[in-house]
Amino acid sequence: MFYARHIGLAVMMVLGAASTFAANFEVGIYAEAHPWPQARADDELATLTAELQGAVSFETFEAGEVAAVAAWVEGHTDGEMHILILTGLLPTTIYAGEVDGSLAEDFLDAGNTIINTGEYTFYSIEGAQEANATSALKNIIDVPEAFVWQGRGDNWRADPVVMTPTADGLKFAPSIEEFGTSYPFHTEDYVGTPWELEIALAENTEEDLRVDPGVIVNTETGGRLGIFVQAYVLDIPSPDISWGAVMAEYILNYYLDVADVAPAGKLASVWAEMKSPE
Repeated sequence: MFYARHIGLAVMMVLGAASTFAANFEVGIYAEAHPWPQARADDELATLTAELQGAVSFETFEAGEVAAVAAWVEGHTDGEMHILILTGLLPTTIYAGEVDGSLAEDFLDAGNTIINTGEYTFYSIEGAQEANATSALKNIIDVPEAFVWQGRGDNWRADPVVMTPTADGLKFAPSIEEFGTSYPFHTEDYVGTPWELEIALAENTEEDLRVDPGVIVNTETGGRLGIFVQAYVLDIPSPDISWGAVMAEYILNYYLDVADVAPAGKLASVWAEMKSPE
């Protein structure tokens, strides 16, 4: 399937090895930003798409194109590890408060990936109306105790959490740098669930293990949820880190390689091989 806006060929060098990716592997981007200023988000998305161009087929949806986002999501539940990127807002066309069975949940359950930046994971506003708060994250990934506040649990704090690049971050996303975040993963939230940390690009270990940017993976479905600089810049200093560059590097240097070589059930061995010293 080809899109009028952006089309990329899926042949490139990843981690020093040639990889050819299926033409139906695609990325959808919903470009309505919050709380990032739209101009900042547009610049970051320009960085992201410039890096993806020629390597990955992608389509960008502008603010308000929520019906088109829903159609794209519904049309990409074929298990090809597609990626939906959100810049802080989740359209209610793919999640409208359902405890189970939303399009967003179905998309993840099909083995796809959602990546968010900016606002609390899966937050949405339509017009001036807040459509959900913290419940969407719990419902979409089926983890009742999942929060992404600064402190673990339902524990909002005013100060940002300082994230320090990990060895994997420096390896796979060389644009990573220290920054302050508002909404990190707390890895302990996922103990005893099918979800586990797959990769941490930056972390804070002062209390519990907090991660951002990072990706968790559902070991039963293969679905992934990534957060990349979830900084509420209306409350904290705006971090200088280029989340567009970090996203692009993660996709090109890590995700596409795993998607190309890891059939269902073999992800753990592939990930272990990728993490081993060169």
